[in-house]
Amino acid sequence: MPRPDDLPDAVTWLRSPGGGALPPGLTDLDDVLVVAHEWLDVVPCTVAEVVAPGRLAVVLVDPATGQETTGAAPTDEELAWCALHWPVDGLPVGARVEVGLSRDLAWGDLVARVRDGILLAVDYGHTAGERPAGGTLTAYRSGALVVPVPDGSCDLTAHVAVDTLEHDEMTTQRAALRDLGLDAQTPAHDLARTDPAGYLAALAGASAVGALTTPDGLGGFAWVLRRVRPM
Repeated sequence: MPRPDDLPDAVTWLRSPGGGALPPGLTDLDDVLVVAHEWLDVVPCTVAEVVAPGRLAVVLVDPATGQETTGAAPTDEELAWCALHWPVDGLPVGARVEVGLSRDLAWGDLVARVRDGILLAVDYGHTAGERPAGGTLTAYRSGALVVPVPDGSCDLTAHVAVDTLEHDEMTTQRAALRDLGLDAQTPAHDLARTDPAGYLAALAGASAVGALTTPDGLGGFAWVLRRVRPM
């Protein structure tokens, strides 16, 4: 999107090519906090299906109709990623694997652009032992769930294999915010009599924290932290 007209001159505005590609000007970052919020889940990844015991084939989709077929096997690099992070041995025919290699490479590229700082990836994700057998491919249009068809009319997303990302720490948003001292406890009712405005403000704050920490909602976000220090 174009630079907002009211953005202060001191703020640098870079436009990304999209997907895993980052703008050339985003490099040699010093003393920074980089927040990649729901970026990796829209970096395109190969979706593969188990077509025979221990054998994967790439899932192809007709963008006009949404009809799916299977094609050739994933690349050697993708198969190596699967062997390490999402083994197919024992998976039933029809099970899906969302190959996270492209996300790992995109994250690695971002980390490499920081000379001194902290990077935080925030995404819905899964870890080894909890990979979803049916995959997580989902699509939204105008905020509503729709059939995932790559025709440009909807936002396609798939959860991230967060444990495969280069990281120093990994937690959930719920746990991270609680560690920061935030909770959704309702303020004391007596405050409503002595300080009605303060009570409403505290109630609004508790409601916001509740929304951010709900386990089945925003609290389910994975937080992946990577620290980079000068050599």
